[in-house]
Amino acid sequence: MIDERFSPHAIARALGNPAVTAVTVVETFVTGTTEVAQLDVRFSDGQPPRRMFGRSATGAGIPAARRELEFHTDIAPLWNSRAATLLGALDDHIGDVPHVLLLTEDLGATGHTLVGADISEAQLDGALDALVALHARFWDAIPPAYLDPARALPSVTQSAQAWPPSLIARNAAAVHAAATELRATQLAALTPSERALLDDSLATWERQLTARVASGRAITLIHADFHFYGNVLFAGADPRPRIIDWSELKPGLGPHDLAYCLVGAPTPDRPTRDLAVLHRYWSRLTAAGVASYSWDLCRWDHHFSLVTNLLQAVLQQSAMWFSRSAAIIDALACRSVLHEPPPI
Repeated sequence: MIDERFSPHAIARALGNPAVTAVTVVETFVTGTTEVAQLDVRFSDGQPPRRMFGRSATGAGIPAARRELEFHTDIAPLWNSRAATLLGALDDHIGDVPHVLLLTEDLGATGHTLVGADISEAQLDGALDALVALHARFWDAIPPAYLDPARALPSVTQSAQAWPPSLIARNAAAVHAAATELRATQLAALTPSERALLDDSLATWERQLTARVASGRAITLIHADFHFYGNVLFAGADPRPRIIDWSELKPGLGPHDLAYCLVGAPTPDRPTRDLAVLHRYWSRLTAAGVASYSWDLCRWDHHFSLVTNLLQAVLQQSAMWFSRSAAIIDALACRSVLHEPPPI
């Protein structure tokens, strides 16, 4: 099946280039109904072979692939995007089976790599600039298509969806169901304090997020899966990242992306470091033209986003990430946002 999905005929159609003569699948990564493959593509018109990544989706994987395609065609051109370049796409069938194929540049071929926990201060600052560029561009200016509840399909990042408000109750129900499963299978992995935090979050998170977004203000598009272990890559001494996997793009609280990536960037002085980075983020948003977003609200959003990260760990059924997130919530004294009204 994989040879058919990444056949020369399919690649030629996606690229709009009939000169494709051969495709070699170098490596594959399979996730459910989505396959990602590193490809070597050869041509008959004299151009050199090209390395690229193909994402082939069928069945349940199609909505995410189509969202990724929509990002590249409709959203990325609207600002100075640092996304990997889309080379071609095909939304068709293999026989009677619907099939979406996306081809993007291979960032590894240009020296881009993942940094994981070893992110430098310069790279962290570059990632901050990338987030500010995205968030400022769509601050209180979310494209109408992203306000349609029908497009917001369940995923492990659904708890980050802040708008429209009609989705919050649905996403909260999904978190409650996932928490029941987590308790049944991994309760022993959580400490009594962590269990109490889970109970407190489940009891108040929906109410607090609903209150935060009731005015419809200070909401933007967020990447929703912005992290240094898989989706944010750097090359050499260039502190500006390139970013992949935009299928989770959704309306949310801007500081969510920052809170999410900092969870995986440990430091001995986390409260001081995270607060300083958050303040730089807020200052740069203001300089980029984001008005009427107070420092108090930015800090509340950041702390609330850490609680949301905790619930994402529940959706992922990861007691390990739950414990890491809980430790950061304690270190930054975030739990009060579950009971204090947002300063909107």
